[in-house]
Amino acid sequence: MKIVICFASVLFFAAFTVAQEPQALFKIEGKAELQKGMNVPSNWKAESRVLINYGEYISFLKEDGSFIVEGVPSGSYIVEIANVDYIFEPVRVDINSKGKARARRLNLLQPNTVDIIPYPLALTARQPTRYFRPREEWRITDVLMNPMVIMLLVAFVLMVVTPKLTAQDPQLQKEMQNVQMPKVDMPDVADVLANFFGGGSKKPQQKKIAAKSR
Repeated sequence: MKIVICFASVLFFAAFTVAQEPQALFKIEGKAELQKGMNVPSNWKAESRVLINYGEYISFLKEDGSFIVEGVPSGSYIVEIANVDYIFEPVRVDINSKGKARARRLNLLQPNTVDIIPYPLALTARQPTRYFRPREEWRITDVLMNPMVIMLLVAFVLMVVTPKLTAQDPQLQKEMQNVQMPKVDMPDVADVLANFFGGGSKKPQQKKIAAKSR
C-alpha cells in the first residue's frame, strides 16, 4: 500500500512540475518594403500593422521597415502586413519546438504545396489598393466590334464588291440577269378597297342555260 501511495505521489509531483514549467516562447522577424516605382508616402510605415493569425499577435514597423513579434510559442502562423494603401501577400511561418523557423508562401487553394522563402521575412507590397474601378473610356474599337455595325459593314461590302465582280466576269453577269425572282400573285388594291367599303364582292351572274326543245 505504501508503494502505491509513493508511486502516485511521484506521478503527481512530476505532472505538477511539468505544468509549472514555462512554455518556450520565440519571435518572428522580418522586413516590409514597397516596390520600386511606387508612390512612397512618408507615413506608410506608421500606418502599417504586422498581424499574426489575423490579429492574434500585433506588431508595428520600425523606421527601417523591420519588425519583431516576440512571445510567440511554437506552431504555424500566418503573417501579413495590413495597410490601407498597399496590398502585401501573406506568408506562413512554422516554428518548431526548438525555435527554428521556416517560411513559405501561403497557398489556400493547395495547402500541401510548399514554396520555401527566405527567413527572416522580406515582404514587398504587391500593388496599391484600389477601392474603385476606373471609369471605362470610349474607344473606337468598341463601336467597330458592335454586332450591328459588323452586319452593316458586311452588307455594304456585298453591295459594293459584288457588282464589280460580276462586271468583270461577263458569264457571271449573264447568269445573274437570267435569275428571276418568283412572281407572287398579289390582289389588286382597287378591288380590295371596293370590297371593303362596298360591303362585299358582287355575286357573279348566273349563266342562262337555253333549254333545248325536243
